[in-house]
Amino acid sequence: MAALPAFATAADLAAVTQSEINPSAADLALASASAVIRSWTRQSITRVVDDVATLRVLDECELILPQRPVESVSRVRVNSLTLLDWVLSGDRLLRTGGWRRLPGTTTYPDPGLVEVTYTHGWPEVPDDVRAVCLDLASMSVTNPGWLRETSDTIDDYQRRRVFAAESLGSGTLSEAHRVMLAPYRRRIGTVALR
Repeated sequence: MAALPAFATAADLAAVTQSEINPSAADLALASASAVIRSWTRQSITRVVDDVATLRVLDECELILPQRPVESVSRVRVNSLTLLDWVLSGDRLLRTGGWRRLPGTTTYPDPGLVEVTYTHGWPEVPDDVRAVCLDLASMSVTNPGWLRETSDTIDDYQRRRVFAAESLGSGTLSEAHRVMLAPYRRRIGTVALR
């Protein structure tokens, strides 16, 4: 699969930060922020056409496709045979008689792996995903050294301190970011992966 695009553009980042940003720095910050989001959600989020997933049969009745939302499935193969007797239901592939039965037989050999070619993802980046991406990227470009400054003033004496801040510009998701991205995070059954 080709490299996936960032969830926002350099122009978006310049508008959010209200400053001119070196295009290379903007592209790197946006690519990094997008990678952090994809890693946490375990989803590509952007539209991917004809992606190939190789899945092991764990449940006799259904196969759960790893990326969502699923737009379409163009091919399903088991043991180098193309199957036509399946139904797409949301992000699940269902098959009458189960996934271990070969076409035209009543035998159930272990198919090992099922290869599915499908199209998934959102046609446009959802607004909340773009917002998190821009937030992470803007922290990186406006505070690349991850520094925070504080100063104390007493009468005519002033002390200024600069120190690293773990939460600024670090490219890590805050709890608020995680809440915003939770609907996109891949789940297994009814339990969210942590």
